[in-house]
Amino acid sequence: MSDDDMAWLNALAGRTGGEQSGAITQEALALRELISAQESGNALETITETDIARENELIARAAAEGLLPARPAPMVATWRRQFSAQRFGFAAAGVLIVAVGVGLLRSMQPPAESFRGAENGTVRLEARDPRALKRQLIGELSKAGVAVSGYERLGTQGIDADLPQPVPAPVRAILERHHIPVPSDGALVIEIDSPSKP
Repeated sequence: MSDDDMAWLNALAGRTGGEQSGAITQEALALRELISAQESGNALETITETDIARENELIARAAAEGLLPARPAPMVATWRRQFSAQRFGFAAAGVLIVAVGVGLLRSMQPPAESFRGAENGTVRLEARDPRALKRQLIGELSKAGVAVSGYERLGTQGIDADLPQPVPAPVRAILERHHIPVPSDGALVIEIDSPSKP
C-alpha cells in the first residue's frame, strides 16, 4: 500500500499526522464528516422514496448519451418463455405417450364385436361379451319397431327378427353400425360367439 493510501485511511479514521498530504487528507476528512453527519441523523441530503418516473428519466438520458449498453430482454421474461416452451413440450410429449399407450392397448384387445360372415342366411358375429351384444341388439331393434326374439343354443347366443319390407332407415342404421348386412328377404338370423370359440 502506498504512503498516500495510508495517509487517506488514517485521515478517514481520524488519525491526522504532520506528514500527510494536504489534498488527500482534506478528501478523507470530508468523507469522514459526511459519514458522521449521516450517523447522527443530520445527513446533508435525505433520501426520498423511490421515484420511478425520475429513475426512468435518468435511464433514458444515460441510454441517449451511450452510457448504457443495449438493453437485453429481462431475465424473468426470457425464463418465462423458456419455461412455457418446456412446459408445452412436456404436455405434448405426455399427450403423445397417452395416445400411443391407448392405441397399443386397443390393438392388443380383440374388438368388442366383429363380423365373421354369413352362412346359409345366418350372420355370424364375434363379441367379447356375446350376451351383452345380444341384449343390446334386441333392445335397439325393438325400439326401432322390429319384432325380435333371442335364443341360446349350445352356448351360442342368437337373435331372430322379421324386418319390415322395405327396411326402414333407422333399422338400416342399426345394422350398419354393427356391421350386419341387410338381408334381402327380411329374415334376420344372427349368431354371436366369443372370440375363443372356433
